[in-house]
Amino acid sequence: MRVFKKLSLSKLPEFPQQQDKLAIVERSPLPAAEVFFEKLLQITFTVRGQVFKESSADDIADLLQGAIPNALQSDPFYRLWVADMAHVCQHFCAMAGEASIGFCVGTQRDCRRYHKDNVPMRLLVTYAGQGTEWLPDEAVDHRAYASGMSNEDILIDPAARQFMRPWDIAVFRGGPEGLLHRTPDTALNGASILMRLDHKDFWHNVMASRA
Repeated sequence: MRVFKKLSLSKLPEFPQQQDKLAIVERSPLPAAEVFFEKLLQITFTVRGQVFKESSADDIADLLQGAIPNALQSDPFYRLWVADMAHVCQHFCAMAGEASIGFCVGTQRDCRRYHKDNVPMRLLVTYAGQGTEWLPDEAVDHRAYASGMSNEDILIDPAARQFMRPWDIAVFRGGPEGLLHRTPDTALNGASILMRLDHKDFWHNVMASRA
């Protein structure tokens, strides 16, 4: 599997036309991020909703309003974090060709088994903790995966496992030819903060299926 690495944000709209399963925009954490997220990791939260390209910062702030303590919302870094998420949302909207997208951010991650997402494309940013674990095709027993077998059976070469770095922007394909990935053990057993972006209809469909 090829990985379209070191892709700039401005080039994200090109990804749907590429043959790669995964595109990565490499980034460094903003100053003061570690101190802020150490405080934020003391609480448990998950928020999801629709974010519009033209009002992304306000939409995200509204979604987080009841989930983040006022003391942390008063931290100067909080606005920088919201602005960063809004900026990424705007670029994902441009890539998807949509005015809005489905947004989710939180501390709870529970995808234990290697899997492929049932979406055309998904964007992830891990702001704190270990990033998502993913597998190159040559490290996978595809018949074991298709048969519903365990992670140990699916993974041929443990040394070939890859992990998305904190703050990097990862966009990858879902469906039958999508990227095989999972939540790493450190995030399953510890705290982390992950933002996930999807097509605008994704959460509407999920909520409808639970009704």
